[in-house]
Amino acid sequence: MPKYKSLDEGLIDKFIDKVFGGVAKSQAKNHIKKITKKDPKLGKRLARAQQMADDTRKYLKSLPKDEYDDFMKQWDAL
Repeated sequence: MPKYKSLDEGLIDKFIDKVFGGVAKSQAKNHIKKITKKDPKLGKRLARAQQMADDTRKYLKSLPKDEYDDFMKQWDAL
């Protein structure tokens, strides 16, 4: 019999968040494309904002755990 990892709620929640997060992200990109066709200036600004958000997420994921935790504590304090 194969030995599987035990599935806890945290693991399942992360999986669901990734699935639905991907769906929401692709929908946001589709909406930005539609807006760009109607209003190119606004579309470019929204695309830049989306890119900046993606870059920020990547940066935060690259931080060491202790720095990330400190940042999140400061963010929650705001």
